[in-house]
Amino acid sequence: MKGGFEFSEGINLIFGPNGSGKTSILEGIAYLSIPRSFRGVRDFALVRWGQDHFLIKAKIYRFDVPRDITVYVKVDREGRTEKKIYKIDRRSAKTYEEIFKTFVVLSFSSKEHAFMDGPPAERRRFFDWALSLIDETYFHHLVEFKRIIEEKKKAIKMGEGPRPYTKALIPHADYIIKARMEFVENLNAGLKFGFLPRGFAIYYKPNVRDASRILELEGEEIKRGYPLLGPHRDEFLITIDQKPVRLYASEGQKRRIHLGIVLYLRKVLEEKLSDKPVLVLDEPFVYLDPERN
Repeated sequence: MKGGFEFSEGINLIFGPNGSGKTSILEGIAYLSIPRSFRGVRDFALVRWGQDHFLIKAKIYRFDVPRDITVYVKVDREGRTEKKIYKIDRRSAKTYEEIFKTFVVLSFSSKEHAFMDGPPAERRRFFDWALSLIDETYFHHLVEFKRIIEEKKKAIKMGEGPRPYTKALIPHADYIIKARMEFVENLNAGLKFGFLPRGFAIYYKPNVRDASRILELEGEEIKRGYPLLGPHRDEFLITIDQKPVRLYASEGQKRRIHLGIVLYLRKVLEEKLSDKPVLVLDEPFVYLDPERN
């Protein structure tokens, strides 16, 4: 898709008939912040039919400072992402932290189902991203934990003792668990929008509250061939009347909850960053009917 768009501060609405590319524009804006689809589709689904790549160019202003961002993504014939190059002011970004702190975008789509209906990894990914923006220390603990857990997986598969890796990841796991607990408490206290369904709540379900207990199950981990305990297997359970929304809520209730979380996070991030994150909303009012429950 070729073209240029200029957006001013405030609310910008995009109108047009179905199939005119409205979602593509929003997708491009969101991709500049988190280089993956905000609708949860793979990169190949974002490429124009008959092409093997896409290119996004943008000039953003943060604190009145202009920044040029370019994203180039190429896919192979099997639909796998072959190349992904993200540049800020013509310099390749080295870390995801640099990317999502340069241009902060919060997105919502009424067509996106993975956050509410998908596996626990989808909710962990979303909340980890939000927490990483709010708490830089959290981000660094998360990066280290993920690095060590991968090394631990390899060690177990090769028949090595995982004890050194387990000891190394414990302080990172403890910080992550405590930060997630506090974050969910604040979410439940702060989510007061009138369009949210009655009885709504979020529960953080760590599979271990004290990371040192991971040492006790090393024998079982060796037996099963993979790490059993840690933040990489935790769940954020979203409920209505203490029942999982994934199984019991209507589509309207799910989307309203998702939208409420996004709007609340924007408020939190605005206070933290002293800057308003960009909101990308794709058909946000579809489920905000007057007869909501």
